[in-house]
Amino acid sequence: MGTVVKKNDNIIVFGATGMFGSELYTEALSRGYDVIGVSRHGPDISVDVRNENDVRDVIIREQPDIIINSAAIVSHALCEDDPKLAHDVNTGAVAVMAAAAGEVGSRLIQISTDHFFSGDGRELHNEEAPIKLLNEYARTKYEGENFALTCPNALVIRTNITGFRDGGGIVSFMEWVVASLESHEKFNLFSDYYTSTISTRQATTALFDLLEHDVQGRINLACREAASKQEFVEAVAKRIDRSADQARVISVHGVLTARAESVGLDVSRAEKLLGYRLPDLNDVVDQLVSEYQARKDKISELSRSHVGSI
Repeated sequence: MGTVVKKNDNIIVFGATGMFGSELYTEALSRGYDVIGVSRHGPDISVDVRNENDVRDVIIREQPDIIINSAAIVSHALCEDDPKLAHDVNTGAVAVMAAAAGEVGSRLIQISTDHFFSGDGRELHNEEAPIKLLNEYARTKYEGENFALTCPNALVIRTNITGFRDGGGIVSFMEWVVASLESHEKFNLFSDYYTSTISTRQATTALFDLLEHDVQGRINLACREAASKQEFVEAVAKRIDRSADQARVISVHGVLTARAESVGLDVSRAEKLLGYRLPDLNDVVDQLVSEYQARKDKISELSRSHVGSI
């Protein structure tokens, strides 16, 4: 049986200054948990997760009830260019966390990915669906899942998130979308790349709601439907009263190599546990556009990243 989180539990969030990690850190604080944020630059403890001794020392010293690991190398290009770095962060660090968590009795929550499926369009894949490991990112994240699950009561969250980074040299998918639509310049839209993208805010709320339940193993936490990149961007364009007519609609095949492109997630298990429906595409877009409008001035000068494809 798993362990149900109590509100007085203390939590360590690794990767606490990243796009998802910062949301997780803030949400834990708002719900009254005792939280320690760990990343290379704080906010509470500075640790490079590649340093195995430092990672282990933090866990052994703090003895958290819960460890949430959102630290990762998510750039597919960087994972291919530097597979050792990808392994050290996406796999090796998780192995250390799992071992240390088991030693002190912590529960490990590992944030994973959806990049395990290809070739079946907008199919929604459940947690037992056969996987395809097409690149270093997918391989290292899957190995990280397996190490996480060696820890008793571990929970692996498969998801596809987007939100706002607010600078730092890295542009999120949603920031790229709104910057592209506002620029009126040409960009590419994939008509056959399907995801169940959810906002970081929505995913964070659902994750902490899940922690109130007795759940372990792998679980999908995402939008309840799959949409193509084209459909997603056109929905955003309509919501912010912009045109996507400047976009070139193309196929992902032959443009992005070794990339899972059919990564819709079946969230039935999560919804049953939560007792409510996870957001659909319109809900996700509404949430993201609301956040965009609240911080529009902050991202108005964003330069587009990876121009020509989303």
